[in-house]
Amino acid sequence: MQRLDPPDPSTYDEDQKRIADSISGSRGSIRGPFGVWLHAPGLADPAQGVGAFIRYGSKMPGNLRELAICTIGQHWQANFEWFAHAPIAIEEGVSADAIELLKLGKTPSPLKDDEQLVYELATEIVTSGRLSEASYGRGIDALGNELMVEFVGICGYYTLISFTLNVFDVPVPDGEEVPFSG
Repeated sequence: MQRLDPPDPSTYDEDQKRIADSISGSRGSIRGPFGVWLHAPGLADPAQGVGAFIRYGSKMPGNLRELAICTIGQHWQANFEWFAHAPIAIEEGVSADAIELLKLGKTPSPLKDDEQLVYELATEIVTSGRLSEASYGRGIDALGNELMVEFVGICGYYTLISFTLNVFDVPVPDGEEVPFSG
């Protein structure tokens, strides 16, 4: 059971209404962490803006972005994050078999070379909070400075999302598969 339901739209203040309109305008609805965040408009506004950039403005190729998101979501066992992004990863070209293996906590396969790198880098970041010199060099060589910064931002942002979803027990929609039983 969700610990903190979204605020009732009839009680929104002006900031909440503006932010809710922005969220639903780019995403279609207020789901996942966004309803929880609306309790703290000062966090919700910039956080949803970062998310909108990552999803709709980033130069990171969609398959790499979504594989990174799924890697973070799997690490934190964030059910709603996986529910929302695993299908997008497949739509963006990541192998459905690889996504299924990742969900099970196994090394995803088959992956393209750039996907393998992103998986390895995201795993190292989320497990250690750092990148070794060798990994950092591989990332810069493959992604360049701008995409490397965006990539680290993706890992951090989706960790924030995972924490929000997990701490507040945000469920997947009724009737949908619960990917992790943590």
